[in-house]
Amino acid sequence: MTNTDNNPTTVELTEPRAVATVDGVDLLLPPTTPRDVLDMFVASCNIGQCDCDTTFVSKITGVELFEEPGCLRVHVTGAVAPNEVLAEMVTSAPQLSSPQS
Repeated sequence: MTNTDNNPTTVELTEPRAVATVDGVDLLLPPTTPRDVLDMFVASCNIGQCDCDTTFVSKITGVELFEEPGCLRVHVTGAVAPNEVLAEMVTSAPQLSSPQS
């Protein structure tokens, strides 16, 4: 039997991950992440009104949200590392770090 479906299989993300990029970090979140919370998180980061540590905030220059197959991607532009982004997410927006049912 041959597979005639030319669509690649998308694996859905089940927990947050952070990946280094050329200009910052991509924070990958499950598609079940509450979108209203995520929108507020991104908006508050962009105007410097988030609950992140001030040293962390001083390192970032922008935050953008993208919908991708199997996940939501938050691109954090700036001189930050993946572990810093995950740590700040856990402390400033814990509802984004726990798996949603």
